[in-house]
Amino acid sequence: MNSDQNKIVIFAAGTGGHIYPGISIAKELIQNGFSVLWVGTKKGIENKIVPEAEILIEYVNFSGLRGKGLLAYIKLPFSLLRAIIQSIVLIRKYKPQIALSMGGYISFPCCIASYLLRIPIVIHEQNIIFGMANNILRHLSKKVILGFPMNLKNIKYKYLGNPSRYENINKKVKIKSEKKINILVVGGSLGAKIFNEVIPKTIYSLKETTKYEINVIHQTGKTIKTATDQYRNIDVNIDIREYIDPMINVYEWCDIIICRGGAITLTELMNLGIASIIVPFPYATDNHQMKNSRYLESHDAAIVINQKNFTHDHLASIIKSFIENPELKQSLSENILKLNKKDATKNICDEIISEIENN
Repeated sequence: MNSDQNKIVIFAAGTGGHIYPGISIAKELIQNGFSVLWVGTKKGIENKIVPEAEILIEYVNFSGLRGKGLLAYIKLPFSLLRAIIQSIVLIRKYKPQIALSMGGYISFPCCIASYLLRIPIVIHEQNIIFGMANNILRHLSKKVILGFPMNLKNIKYKYLGNPSRYENINKKVKIKSEKKINILVVGGSLGAKIFNEVIPKTIYSLKETTKYEINVIHQTGKTIKTATDQYRNIDVNIDIREYIDPMINVYEWCDIIICRGGAITLTELMNLGIASIIVPFPYATDNHQMKNSRYLESHDAAIVINQKNFTHDHLASIIKSFIENPELKQSLSENILKLNKKDATKNICDEIISEIENN
């Protein structure tokens, strides 16, 4: 293909779970000589993140419906039509060879516009179940790339994994310590208030009942004061941070992680073979975090706690099992590493390029 043919448009907006994998793919395609246009919204975090990644971005006026009330549904036909028209104008002007949808509400009008313009559509679904938009739009697509395995027989579905910033990093072998445990707490990019309330009590309980040296790095998000107040009188090594970036140093430092069940977080754990205690966010759309997490649990690759059972006593008993049974950590680490899908970004880009050549 000559240079004026190497064009792709990417649709992703709203959450890091859609945006960060899209950025990984965009960067790989740019290195392969592609020109990339990103379509997002001015209100989403992509408005900051995508330009920082030096990727061209344009905007469409559209937003999600969940939790917006009856009026949003009444206005939907008009707002959708406006967004489709805006998308048609952008895509027709850019003239891409293919469209990549990473899911989320923005993908709906953009994929409809692409379909009307006869632009082949590739969809990437990060979670183990389809989101609402992808579940509809997959029927318009030429190819559907899966971040987690699904039991789908159609040849247009391919399980290639999720792009991740750590997918090609070699896991470092940690030196075992007989009397020390390093615990990393990450509640997602915004933190998790319940983690900041429950985990300090857990650490206090462990301090009182074990002779192990306990070290904690806790990413709190915006409710940092809650965690700071809770940890104030606990005599252990605690590093409290509102936000952590990059994550690689703390990933390599920890023995176990306590985290949510977002697709990209779990992908990074699979990349690096980290033993984990997962507390899925119970209000995630279609309960997808729990379903992602149960996949790991079904392969003896993680311990999963339903948030309604997330008490400091229960968590302390699980962490004690890591202390008393070092083989548990080793087993979880080995099993989650087996689920890692190597070279996800490269393989997804190869699939996109192949789709262009076949069209």
